[in-house]
Amino acid sequence: MKRALILLAATFAFTTAVDGQTVAASKFSVSGIPVIFKPGRANDVVAVRLYIRGGSANLTAANAGIEDLMLQSATHGTAKYDKDAFNEKLVETGTSINSSADYDYSTLSLQAVRQNWNEAWDLYTQAALHPTFPAAEVELVRSQLVDAAKRIPDDPDSYIFYLADSSLYAGHPYAARPTGTPTSMASISRQALTDWHRQRFTKENLLIVVVGNVQRDDLVQKISSSFGQLPARGGGAATPPALKSVSPDVMVVTRELPTNYVLGFFAAPPPSSADFAAMRVATDVLSQRLFEEVRTKRNLTYAVGASLSDRAVNSGNLYVTAVEPDTTMKVIFSEVRRLQREPLSPSDLAENVNTFLTQFWITQQSNMGQARQLGLFELLGGGYQNVNRFAEMVRQVTPADVQRVASRYMQHARFAVIGDSAKVHRALFTSF
Repeated sequence: MKRALILLAATFAFTTAVDGQTVAASKFSVSGIPVIFKPGRANDVVAVRLYIRGGSANLTAANAGIEDLMLQSATHGTAKYDKDAFNEKLVETGTSINSSADYDYSTLSLQAVRQNWNEAWDLYTQAALHPTFPAAEVELVRSQLVDAAKRIPDDPDSYIFYLADSSLYAGHPYAARPTGTPTSMASISRQALTDWHRQRFTKENLLIVVVGNVQRDDLVQKISSSFGQLPARGGGAATPPALKSVSPDVMVVTRELPTNYVLGFFAAPPPSSADFAAMRVATDVLSQRLFEEVRTKRNLTYAVGASLSDRAVNSGNLYVTAVEPDTTMKVIFSEVRRLQREPLSPSDLAENVNTFLTQFWITQQSNMGQARQLGLFELLGGGYQNVNRFAEMVRQVTPADVQRVASRYMQHARFAVIGDSAKVHRALFTSF
């Protein structure tokens, strides 16, 4: 199976390079706004991602979630269309417009077909630049977001992430959740949304990424005509500071559940770091080993793994659900130590790297997937051109690199546990 995945990756890369369907991405400025454009003729899909820099660093506990509310309300009424007319046009043209709010940026995305490109762009720029925030619609969106926030404690997986993330980033700008809290969302007025939109939609805060079957001249004209009149500066994106020294800790929320949920966050290198590629590989190796040792061999869990985020101030994590958390965590910590102390064989490393890169390229088979990676690397990974460089850096990771980053970063975790507190011994968790 792994050999088949390796061949798939090679075939995908070969097709992209040889059949002439796509060309390299380029970066240029339109009316003072940075634009990354990757034309493609393989299909008629056009993907656009508008990034608003800043994320949680521009928020406070009082207004957390304001950008999420602003963007989700933007399609509920614009200067040209009311909500019903807007939605009818979306359906007629096969267009989708979505938004998200994250810790380092927010996005407003467009997916359209070339045949309806002009109509789709009109809808997109109406939502981005001319939302009217009808009071009734703002209240509808607000109620949905508040309900979602209130439901977080009801789902153990969502709640454990919230707890562990909050523990690691306590006192940090990331403590302001980009999706807000019930309290913060309830206090955001319609006027506050209007003011926030005016403050944040300035050229210095924006990045536009486009992948698809459109002409560059047409794209430049559209961006210039739509976004060219925005103010050059204002509401600048703040830069989140590095985490201070992290000491290991564990918090326990007692609940009667069939199993115990455990998640630990530790500081990790960001995508811009020279250690990021090696940390990706090390985390992937660890996750596979945990699955084999903890689930397959010992049958201690149904769900276990390790993962690495991609924030500017980054983190990795260890996750497991287990009836006997202490016993299970001892095995997990043992596997971490093995990764730190024993070098991988070159063949095992090569197999892992090839499998990882296959999955990495698969995420970019769609135009939106490519736009997402280009935007991520432009904002957090040292530049959009590093998408391909990252793949080469992963190939260059050595067994010694894996040991080095595992030893440096996989420690001092902040754990959260939901379940039976009697089965959680603090000394064990704080020993990591």
